Amino acid sequence: MYRKWSRDSIALEIRDLYEAGENLSYSNVAKTYVTLLRAATRYYGTWEAAVGGAGLDYSQIRRYRSWNRERIIERIRELAEQGHDLSWRNVSTVLDPQLAAAATKKSHFGSWRDAVEAASLDYDAIRRYQDWDEQRVLTKVRDLHAQGKELNAKSVESEDITLITAARRRFDSWHHALSAAGLDYRKIVHRAPFKRGLGRRQAERLDAVAA
Repeated sequence: MYRKWSRDSIALEIRDLYEAGENLSYSNVAKTYVTLLRAATRYYGTWEAAVGGAGLDYSQIRRYRSWNRERIIERIRELAEQGHDLSWRNVSTVLDPQLAAAATKKSHFGSWRDAVEAASLDYDAIRRYQDWDEQRVLTKVRDLHAQGKELNAKSVESEDITLITAARRRFDSWHHALSAAGLDYRKIVHRAPFKRGLGRRQAERLDAVAA
């Protein structure tokens, strides 16, 4: 059943899960409570902010007491999905110094580059994240739109992880970046290839709903 979320209902749900003893780490919520996670990131920007909005201490909830290669990769991907600057300087001094220290241990990856690449991310692109300001993000989005490129989040993540990560960092979310670029996020979400699998009437009906 469809549930209408709000900031208050999200915070209440998180509190209920916490009091029920559920694991509220990002990785577990992404596997078990996908709908809640999507709503939380939509209304709060990040899962961490949503947990804080529920009056909980995210640093106590996150379960990374013992680091291993798998947990390091998981944490890097979590931060990337949230749109954080994953340059070495930012991670090691501001974002997550414990992650940086664990990743660079010889028993794990030995260097931040190797850890980032093990998480299937482009290290050279990450080094350039700090060069992306709001105007550069908007210009790139508009250029891709003019070229007829698919601009749904999944397509952009596979084609240009640098752009979407910078957009999420500068505008809190991909759909906010699209809106700031003057584009209709709803129409972009419902574009091909999804619509190619629909009949003509179904596609027209979908366009009417998105309008």
